[in-house]
Amino acid sequence: MATFFSSDLLLSRKRLRKRIRRQVRKVRAVTRARRSLLSNFVRFGERSQIIRKLADAYKPVVKDGGCHVEVVTPPIFSIIEDPVKAIATIESFAKAVARHRVRSITINQWKTETYDLAAMALLDIVATEVMFEAKRHGQKIRFLGTYPKRAALKRFVRSMGIVKHLKIEHEIAKKDEVPDIRVFDKRNRHYFTKQDPKKGDFKSKTTASFVDHINSCLGDHNRALTIESRAKLCDYVGEILGNAEDHPGFADWTIQGYLDNSLGTPICEIAIFNFGRSIAETLKVLPSTTYTWKQIEPYVLLHHGQKFFGREWSQSDLLTLIALQGHVSSKNNNSEDTRGQGMGDLIDFFQRIHDECAPGSEEKAKMVLLSGGTYILFDGTYRMRDDERHGRLIAFNKQNSLQFKPDPNYVKSLKGLHFPGTVISIRFPLSVTSSVTVEVK
Repeated sequence: MATFFSSDLLLSRKRLRKRIRRQVRKVRAVTRARRSLLSNFVRFGERSQIIRKLADAYKPVVKDGGCHVEVVTPPIFSIIEDPVKAIATIESFAKAVARHRVRSITINQWKTETYDLAAMALLDIVATEVMFEAKRHGQKIRFLGTYPKRAALKRFVRSMGIVKHLKIEHEIAKKDEVPDIRVFDKRNRHYFTKQDPKKGDFKSKTTASFVDHINSCLGDHNRALTIESRAKLCDYVGEILGNAEDHPGFADWTIQGYLDNSLGTPICEIAIFNFGRSIAETLKVLPSTTYTWKQIEPYVLLHHGQKFFGREWSQSDLLTLIALQGHVSSKNNNSEDTRGQGMGDLIDFFQRIHDECAPGSEEKAKMVLLSGGTYILFDGTYRMRDDERHGRLIAFNKQNSLQFKPDPNYVKSLKGLHFPGTVISIRFPLSVTSSVTVEVK
C-alpha cells in the first residue's frame, strides 16, 4: 500500500510551501518597487524634460550621430572662463541625444586643461538623464570615455565627475586614493516622489550639510566660519534653493562643492543650478501693476529711451542685473518687505570670502551668475555697496548706478545662446595661514 504522508514527503512539502511563500513575497516586493518606479516615471515623462529644455534652447544644427554620440569637451570647459563654449557643448550634447534612442556615448575630455565644477556638473546631468531615460524604456547605453591629461582633472572626474555620477564602480576613486579631496553633491530631482514630511525637509538638511562642508574646507586651511555666520549662510543658501523651487516652474536643483587639498593652491569650488524659467523670464511675467515691476519699469524705459538696447545689451540682461539688487525681489509687495534677498546675501558672502582667503594668491576668487542668456562676473573689481536710496546696490560701472550700462566685460549676453534656468559658479583659493575666523555679514 502506498504511503502518502511519509516524513520525507511532509518535509519536502514544507520546504515547497516555504519556497512558494518566499517567491510570493519577492513578486510582491518587485511589484511594489515597479509601481513606485512607475510613479516616478510618470513624473519623469516619456523623455527627459531637462534634456528637452537644453536641446530646445540650442538653435544651431547638430550633426546627426545616429545611435552613437560623441562629446568632446573644449580645452577651456568653464562657465566662469568661457561660458559660450561650455553652454554650447552641454546643449549640443542634449540636442544630439534628444533626437535618437542612442546606444553608446563617448565622453572625450582629453583636451580639457581648464574646467569649473558647474560646467562638469551640467555635462554629467545630461549623461545621467540619458541613462535614466534608457532604464525607463528597458534599454542599455554603453558609456565610453577618455580622461583629461592633467592628473588633477583626472582625480576630479574619478571622484566627483561623470565616472561617479554614472556609477562606473571600477573607475570611481576610493577614499584612500584621494584622501585630500572633499566633495558635496546633492540634487533635488523633479521626478522623484517628495519625501515624507515627518522625516525632515530635504532642502533644509541639504543646506545645513552644505554649510558644514564649506566650514570643513575652510578648516583644512586654519579658517572657520563664526557660529553666527554659519546660521546666516544657511539662510542665504536656503533662500536660493527655495527660489529655485518657487520661481522657475520646474523644481529640479543641484548644489555641489569640491576641494582638492593636494594642489599647490587648493581651490574651493561651489556650483548651484536649476532648470526652468530664467531670472529675467520670472520678472517679465509679473503683472505691470505689481510693486516689483513698478520698481523695475523706470530703468527699462530709461535704457530704451537712451537706445542702450542692442545685440550686446538687452532688456533681459538689464532685468537680470536689477534682480541682484538688495531692494528688488519678485516676492515683495511693498517697501517694507525684505524677502528675496538670497542672491544679494550670497554676493556679500563672496565678497567677504574674496577678502579673507588667499588675497595674495595668483588665483583670483571669482563668482558667476548665468541665467537665460545673461552672464555676470564677480571678481572684486565691482562691489555691492550700501546706497542711501536703494539699499545694497551693484551696477558694474564707475557710477554704481543702474541708470547707466554696465561694464561689458562683467555683464554681457551669451551671443545668442540661452540656458533654461540659472547657474551660480564660485571658485576661491585657499592657502595655509595662521588661524582666521571668517565672518559673513
